[in-house]
Amino acid sequence: MIQALLVEDHDLFAEGMKSMFQPEDGITIVAHTKNGHETPSLLEEHQIDVILMDIDMPILDGVTTLKMIKKRGFDHPTLMLTMHQSMRFVKEALEKGAQGYILKDASKPELIEAIRTVSARKNYFHPKVNEQVFDYFRNRGKSQSGLNELSEREKEIIKCLAEGMNSKAIANALCISEHTVKTHRRNIMHKMHVNTSAELVRQAMEQGIIEMG
Repeated sequence: MIQALLVEDHDLFAEGMKSMFQPEDGITIVAHTKNGHETPSLLEEHQIDVILMDIDMPILDGVTTLKMIKKRGFDHPTLMLTMHQSMRFVKEALEKGAQGYILKDASKPELIEAIRTVSARKNYFHPKVNEQVFDYFRNRGKSQSGLNELSEREKEIIKCLAEGMNSKAIANALCISEHTVKTHRRNIMHKMHVNTSAELVRQAMEQGIIEMG
């Protein structure tokens, strides 16, 4: 029997989840909380195989809760529950250590499959976000490959762009021509597989080329 902890602030949804599973499903919700801060104590109190974590919660949201419990040394596989299909939410959850991501409009068979998969420490993504996840990792791999191809001069130009400098200012700062700066910028964007300076700076922050904050 897979024992689950449900972290969900909507009572109606939580009650529906708790009454959904039958003995033959092999899943039971042994604990429930509406407050992410209570999650560590429940993990200590119960034998939990998988955490079912809502993203939108008023006191402590699901991604922040996940980050907190990981920092405290808990390593329970976690399935995120949400209505959000945006890759921003998926990416945040993955970066904080979630194993799976499923939408709240999923069918019972989909939810059972997701819980079984994640409890076995394998990844599960709802079909509606699966393609977005694939694209994210594919583009992430491309950008990482592009990062390895950057010259030191190109990295200097990225840092200047992050400081808000235009091509003319960068040319003056690096003692090169403005035409050379523009050529470098085109080459950098090609290597990093981005279309705008904003995307370039964001990728550079994620890859550690420039410091965040």
